[in-house]
Amino acid sequence: MALEFSWQLPLCGPAAAPGGVTGPGHWIQLAQAVEYAGLDGLWIPGGAQCLDSLGIAAALCAHTRHVRLTVSIPPQVMLPAALASTVQSLQSISANRVRLHLPDSEQNSLRQAFGDWLNRDQRNERIGEYLEILGRLLRGSDPGFTYNGRYFQLENAGFAWRDLPAPPIVLDDSQSPALIASHAQACLLRPAPPAWLRQAIARQRDASPEPALAPTFACTLGLILADTEAQAWEAAARQLPAPPADGADSVTRLQRDGHPLRRFEVHPNLLQQAPDQPLYLVGTAQQLATRLQELHGVGIEHIVIQGQPTVSEVLRFGEQVLPLLTRKESV
Repeated sequence: MALEFSWQLPLCGPAAAPGGVTGPGHWIQLAQAVEYAGLDGLWIPGGAQCLDSLGIAAALCAHTRHVRLTVSIPPQVMLPAALASTVQSLQSISANRVRLHLPDSEQNSLRQAFGDWLNRDQRNERIGEYLEILGRLLRGSDPGFTYNGRYFQLENAGFAWRDLPAPPIVLDDSQSPALIASHAQACLLRPAPPAWLRQAIARQRDASPEPALAPTFACTLGLILADTEAQAWEAAARQLPAPPADGADSVTRLQRDGHPLRRFEVHPNLLQQAPDQPLYLVGTAQQLATRLQELHGVGIEHIVIQGQPTVSEVLRFGEQVLPLLTRKESV
Protein backbone atom coordinates (compact mmCIF):
# COMPACT_ATOMS: atom_id res chain seq x y z
CA MET A 1 0.00 0.00 0.00
CA ALA A 2 1.36 3.43 -0.96
CA LEU A 3 1.99 6.00 1.75
CA GLU A 4 -1.01 8.32 2.11
CA PHE A 5 -0.74 12.06 2.83
CA SER A 6 -3.28 14.46 4.30
CA TRP A 7 -2.68 18.18 4.84
CA GLN A 8 -4.09 19.61 8.06
CA LEU A 9 -6.18 22.75 7.74
CA PRO A 10 -5.36 25.65 10.13
CA LEU A 11 -8.65 25.70 12.04
CA CYS A 12 -7.42 25.86 15.64
CA GLY A 13 -5.86 28.54 17.80
CA PRO A 14 -5.43 32.28 17.21
CA ALA A 15 -5.04 32.04 13.44
CA ALA A 16 -8.54 30.59 13.14
CA ALA A 17 -10.20 33.19 15.38
CA PRO A 18 -12.14 36.13 13.94
CA GLY A 19 -9.61 38.58 12.54
CA GLY A 20 -6.97 35.83 12.24
CA VAL A 21 -4.81 35.14 9.21
CA THR A 22 -7.05 32.43 7.74
CA GLY A 23 -10.65 32.25 6.60
CA PRO A 24 -13.02 30.42 4.24
CA GLY A 25 -11.30 31.68 1.10
CA HIS A 26 -7.93 30.50 2.40
CA TRP A 27 -9.29 27.06 3.36
CA ILE A 28 -10.78 26.61 -0.10
CA GLN A 29 -7.48 27.60 -1.75
CA LEU A 30 -5.57 25.16 0.44
CA ALA A 31 -8.04 22.36 -0.27
CA GLN A 32 -7.83 22.91 -4.01
CA ALA A 33 -4.01 23.12 -3.83
CA VAL A 34 -3.93 19.78 -1.97
CA GLU A 35 -6.01 18.20 -4.71
CA TYR A 36 -3.96 19.79 -7.50
CA ALA A 37 -0.64 18.78 -5.90
CA GLY A 38 -1.66 15.13 -5.79
CA LEU A 39 -2.01 14.64 -2.05
CA ASP A 40 -4.61 12.16 -0.86
CA GLY A 41 -6.65 14.14 1.61
CA LEU A 42 -7.40 16.94 4.03
CA TRP A 43 -7.32 16.59 7.80
CA ILE A 44 -10.00 18.82 9.33
CA PRO A 45 -9.27 19.16 13.07
CA GLY A 46 -11.91 19.71 15.72
CA GLY A 47 -12.02 20.58 19.38
CA ALA A 48 -12.66 23.29 21.93
CA GLN A 49 -10.11 25.65 20.34
CA CYS A 50 -11.11 24.83 16.74
CA LEU A 51 -13.81 25.93 14.35
CA ASP A 52 -16.69 23.61 13.44
CA SER A 53 -15.06 20.75 11.56
CA LEU A 54 -18.34 19.29 10.26
CA GLY A 55 -19.52 22.59 8.80
CA ILE A 56 -16.16 23.26 7.14
CA ALA A 57 -16.05 19.75 5.71
CA ALA A 58 -19.50 20.25 4.19
CA ALA A 59 -18.38 23.55 2.61
CA LEU A 60 -15.22 21.97 1.15
CA CYS A 61 -17.21 19.18 -0.49
CA ALA A 62 -18.37 21.75 -3.04
CA HIS A 63 -14.82 22.83 -3.89
CA THR A 64 -13.03 19.45 -4.16
CA ARG A 65 -13.65 16.32 -6.15
CA HIS A 66 -11.17 13.60 -5.16
CA VAL A 67 -9.40 14.28 -1.84
CA ARG A 68 -10.54 12.38 1.23
CA LEU A 69 -11.92 14.45 4.10
CA THR A 70 -10.87 13.26 7.55
CA VAL A 71 -13.18 15.07 9.97
CA SER A 72 -12.17 15.25 13.62
CA ILE A 73 -14.97 15.72 16.14
CA PRO A 74 -14.87 15.05 19.89
CA PRO A 75 -17.55 12.58 21.02
CA GLN A 76 -18.67 15.12 23.65
CA VAL A 77 -19.93 17.48 20.94
CA MET A 78 -22.78 15.34 19.56
CA LEU A 79 -24.86 12.36 20.56
CA PRO A 80 -23.98 9.28 18.49
CA ALA A 81 -27.27 9.13 16.60
CA ALA A 82 -27.02 12.81 15.66
CA LEU A 83 -23.41 12.38 14.53
CA ALA A 84 -24.31 9.33 12.45
CA SER A 85 -27.03 11.28 10.64
CA THR A 86 -24.70 14.23 9.97
CA VAL A 87 -21.87 12.01 8.74
CA GLN A 88 -24.25 10.20 6.41
CA SER A 89 -25.16 13.56 4.90
CA LEU A 90 -21.45 14.33 4.45
CA GLN A 91 -20.93 10.96 2.80
CA SER A 92 -23.75 11.71 0.38
CA ILE A 93 -22.63 15.19 -0.70
CA SER A 94 -18.93 14.23 -0.84
CA ALA A 95 -19.48 11.04 -2.86
CA ASN A 96 -18.25 8.84 0.00
CA ARG A 97 -14.98 10.66 0.75
CA VAL A 98 -15.40 11.03 4.53
CA ARG A 99 -13.28 9.50 7.28
CA LEU A 100 -14.19 10.17 10.94
CA HIS A 101 -11.64 10.86 13.70
CA LEU A 102 -12.88 10.73 17.29
CA PRO A 103 -10.10 12.24 19.45
CA ASP A 104 -9.47 11.04 22.98
CA SER A 105 -10.70 13.88 25.17
CA GLU A 106 -8.52 12.70 28.04
CA GLN A 107 -5.41 13.92 26.22
CA ASN A 108 -6.24 17.62 25.94
CA SER A 109 -8.95 18.38 28.51
CA LEU A 110 -11.69 18.54 25.88
CA ARG A 111 -14.03 16.84 28.31
CA GLN A 112 -13.99 19.78 30.73
CA ALA A 113 -14.41 22.30 27.92
CA PHE A 114 -17.54 20.49 26.73
CA GLY A 115 -18.93 19.78 30.20
CA ASP A 116 -17.95 16.11 30.60
CA TRP A 117 -17.04 15.37 34.23
CA LEU A 118 -17.14 11.57 34.26
CA ASN A 119 -14.18 9.74 35.76
CA ARG A 120 -11.76 7.74 33.60
CA ASP A 121 -13.52 4.37 34.03
CA GLN A 122 -16.88 5.94 33.24
CA ARG A 123 -15.47 7.64 30.15
CA ASN A 124 -14.08 4.32 28.92
CA GLU A 125 -17.50 2.72 29.34
CA ARG A 126 -19.24 5.65 27.70
CA ILE A 127 -16.98 5.75 24.62
CA GLY A 128 -17.48 2.00 24.21
CA GLU A 129 -21.25 2.48 24.11
CA TYR A 130 -20.84 5.50 21.86
CA LEU A 131 -18.75 3.59 19.30
CA GLU A 132 -21.10 0.60 19.34
CA ILE A 133 -24.11 2.80 18.58
CA LEU A 134 -22.27 4.89 16.00
CA GLY A 135 -20.92 1.84 14.19
CA ARG A 136 -24.32 0.16 14.00
CA LEU A 137 -25.98 3.32 12.69
CA LEU A 138 -23.28 4.03 10.11
CA ARG A 139 -23.31 0.44 8.86
CA GLY A 140 -27.10 0.55 8.64
CA SER A 141 -27.38 -3.14 9.43
CA ASP A 142 -30.47 -2.74 11.62
CA PRO A 143 -32.21 0.63 11.17
CA GLY A 144 -34.83 1.27 13.80
CA PHE A 145 -32.97 -0.60 16.57
CA THR A 146 -33.42 0.01 20.28
CA TYR A 147 -30.44 0.37 22.59
CA ASN A 148 -30.44 0.33 26.39
CA GLY A 149 -27.04 1.09 27.88
CA ARG A 150 -25.75 2.76 30.99
CA TYR A 151 -25.09 6.08 29.24
CA PHE A 152 -27.28 5.95 26.14
CA GLN A 153 -30.84 4.79 25.56
CA LEU A 154 -32.26 4.89 22.04
CA GLU A 155 -35.62 3.87 20.63
CA ASN A 156 -36.23 3.34 16.91
CA ALA A 157 -32.78 4.79 16.13
CA GLY A 158 -31.55 4.91 12.56
CA PHE A 159 -34.84 5.90 10.95
CA ALA A 160 -33.00 8.25 8.58
CA TRP A 161 -30.54 5.59 7.45
CA ARG A 162 -29.53 5.55 3.80
CA ASP A 163 -27.64 2.91 1.82
CA LEU A 164 -24.17 4.51 1.97
CA PRO A 165 -20.74 3.07 2.82
CA ALA A 166 -19.81 3.54 6.47
CA PRO A 167 -16.86 5.94 6.78
CA PRO A 168 -13.71 4.52 8.39
CA ILE A 169 -13.26 5.37 12.07
CA VAL A 170 -9.93 6.74 13.37
CA LEU A 171 -9.12 6.51 17.10
CA ASP A 172 -6.12 7.83 19.04
CA ASP A 173 -3.54 5.37 20.33
CA SER A 174 -4.24 6.58 23.89
CA GLN A 175 -7.51 4.65 23.80
CA SER A 176 -7.39 1.05 24.96
CA PRO A 177 -6.00 -1.45 22.41
CA ALA A 178 -9.17 -3.53 22.77
CA LEU A 179 -11.37 -0.55 21.93
CA ILE A 180 -9.26 0.29 18.87
CA ALA A 181 -9.26 -3.33 17.70
CA SER A 182 -13.05 -3.57 18.05
CA HIS A 183 -14.14 -0.28 16.48
CA ALA A 184 -11.38 1.48 14.50
CA GLN A 185 -10.14 1.03 10.97
CA ALA A 186 -7.17 3.35 11.64
CA CYS A 187 -5.14 4.38 14.69
CA LEU A 188 -3.53 7.81 15.07
CA LEU A 189 -0.21 7.45 16.90
CA ARG A 190 1.28 10.19 19.06
CA PRO A 191 4.38 12.00 17.70
CA ALA A 192 7.45 9.89 18.50
CA PRO A 193 10.71 8.60 16.97
CA PRO A 194 10.51 5.63 14.57
CA ALA A 195 11.67 3.08 17.17
CA TRP A 196 8.77 3.99 19.47
CA LEU A 197 6.29 3.95 16.58
CA ARG A 198 7.43 0.45 15.59
CA GLN A 199 6.82 -0.84 19.11
CA ALA A 200 3.41 0.86 19.36
CA ILE A 201 2.31 -0.67 16.06
CA ALA A 202 3.44 -4.12 17.19
CA ARG A 203 1.49 -3.80 20.48
CA GLN A 204 -1.68 -2.78 18.70
CA ARG A 205 -1.38 -5.54 16.12
CA ASP A 206 -0.96 -8.06 18.93
CA ALA A 207 -4.23 -6.78 20.43
CA SER A 208 -6.16 -7.42 17.21
CA PRO A 209 -8.01 -10.76 17.25
CA GLU A 210 -7.23 -11.25 13.56
CA PRO A 211 -4.00 -9.80 12.07
CA ALA A 212 -5.71 -9.23 8.74
CA LEU A 213 -8.24 -6.95 10.47
CA ALA A 214 -5.68 -4.87 12.38
CA PRO A 215 -6.08 -1.10 11.85
CA THR A 216 -3.82 0.94 9.67
CA PHE A 217 -1.58 3.50 11.38
CA ALA A 218 -1.22 7.25 10.97
CA CYS A 219 0.97 9.90 12.58
CA THR A 220 1.30 13.67 12.41
CA LEU A 221 4.44 15.44 11.22
CA GLY A 222 5.39 19.06 10.95
CA LEU A 223 7.18 19.79 7.69
CA ILE A 224 10.06 22.16 7.10
CA LEU A 225 11.47 21.87 3.57
CA ALA A 226 14.32 23.89 2.06
CA ASP A 227 16.81 23.67 -0.80
CA THR A 228 19.72 22.82 1.53
CA GLU A 229 19.94 21.17 4.92
CA ALA A 230 21.41 24.31 6.53
CA GLN A 231 18.58 26.44 5.16
CA ALA A 232 16.02 23.97 6.49
CA TRP A 233 17.38 24.21 10.05
CA GLU A 234 17.50 27.98 9.85
CA ALA A 235 13.87 27.96 8.72
CA ALA A 236 13.01 25.67 11.64
CA ALA A 237 14.59 28.16 14.06
CA ARG A 238 12.47 30.97 12.60
CA GLN A 239 9.18 29.10 12.46
CA LEU A 240 9.18 27.16 15.73
CA PRO A 241 8.70 28.57 19.21
CA ALA A 242 11.75 28.97 21.40
CA PRO A 243 12.97 25.58 22.64
CA PRO A 244 12.63 24.74 26.34
CA ALA A 245 15.51 25.22 28.74
CA ASP A 246 17.90 22.31 28.88
CA GLY A 247 16.70 19.61 31.21
CA ALA A 248 16.43 15.87 31.52
CA ASP A 249 13.68 14.16 29.55
CA SER A 250 12.84 10.67 28.38
CA VAL A 251 13.67 11.27 24.71
CA THR A 252 16.91 9.77 23.38
CA ARG A 253 18.62 12.41 21.27
CA LEU A 254 21.33 12.31 18.63
CA GLN A 255 24.64 14.01 19.25
CA ARG A 256 24.75 16.25 16.19
CA ASP A 257 27.01 19.16 15.30
CA GLY A 258 25.84 22.22 13.39
CA HIS A 259 22.78 24.30 14.12
CA PRO A 260 21.94 24.67 17.87
CA LEU A 261 18.40 23.38 17.24
CA ARG A 262 19.84 20.01 16.24
CA ARG A 263 20.37 19.14 19.88
CA PHE A 264 16.66 18.28 19.81
CA GLU A 265 17.05 15.84 16.91
CA VAL A 266 15.65 12.42 17.95
CA HIS A 267 16.33 10.71 14.62
CA PRO A 268 18.05 11.97 11.47
CA ASN A 269 16.01 14.95 10.20
CA LEU A 270 13.37 14.49 12.93
CA LEU A 271 13.09 17.23 15.55
CA GLN A 272 11.10 16.99 18.78
CA GLN A 273 11.74 19.66 21.38
CA ALA A 274 10.09 17.79 24.27
CA PRO A 275 8.23 14.50 24.81
CA ASP A 276 4.67 14.54 23.42
CA GLN A 277 5.42 17.77 21.53
CA PRO A 278 5.00 17.94 17.73
CA LEU A 279 7.49 16.03 15.62
CA TYR A 280 9.04 17.99 12.73
CA LEU A 281 10.63 16.63 9.58
CA VAL A 282 13.44 19.03 8.63
CA GLY A 283 15.62 18.91 5.53
CA THR A 284 15.82 18.84 1.75
CA ALA A 285 13.30 17.12 -0.52
CA GLN A 286 15.56 14.06 -0.81
CA GLN A 287 16.05 13.85 2.96
CA LEU A 288 12.32 14.20 3.59
CA ALA A 289 11.51 11.50 1.05
CA THR A 290 14.05 9.15 2.63
CA ARG A 291 12.64 9.63 6.13
CA LEU A 292 9.05 9.28 4.94
CA GLN A 293 9.95 6.03 3.22
CA GLU A 294 11.59 4.87 6.46
CA LEU A 295 8.42 5.64 8.42
CA HIS A 296 6.43 3.70 5.84
CA GLY A 297 8.73 0.74 6.44
CA VAL A 298 8.07 0.98 10.18
CA GLY A 299 4.36 0.49 9.49
CA ILE A 300 3.00 4.03 9.10
CA GLU A 301 0.57 4.19 6.18
CA HIS A 302 -0.85 7.70 6.58
CA ILE A 303 1.05 10.93 7.31
CA VAL A 304 -0.89 13.99 8.49
CA ILE A 305 1.20 17.02 7.51
CA GLN A 306 1.09 19.99 9.86
CA GLY A 307 3.01 22.26 7.52
CA GLN A 308 2.88 25.98 6.95
CA PRO A 309 -0.73 26.78 5.94
CA THR A 310 0.18 28.26 2.59
CA VAL A 311 -0.65 27.18 -0.93
CA SER A 312 3.00 27.51 -1.95
CA GLU A 313 4.12 24.99 0.69
CA VAL A 314 1.48 22.49 -0.44
CA LEU A 315 2.55 22.84 -4.07
CA ARG A 316 6.22 22.65 -3.14
CA PHE A 317 5.68 19.36 -1.32
CA GLY A 318 3.73 18.00 -4.28
CA GLU A 319 6.35 19.08 -6.81
CA GLN A 320 9.54 18.21 -4.92
CA VAL A 321 8.81 15.36 -2.48
CA LEU A 322 5.96 13.27 -3.90
CA PRO A 323 7.79 12.45 -7.18
CA LEU A 324 10.75 11.10 -5.18
CA LEU A 325 8.46 8.82 -3.19
CA THR A 326 6.74 7.59 -6.34
CA ARG A 327 10.13 6.81 -7.84
CA LYS A 328 11.19 4.86 -4.73
CA GLU A 329 7.97 2.82 -4.70
CA SER A 330 8.35 1.88 -8.36
CA VAL A 331 11.90 0.55 -7.93
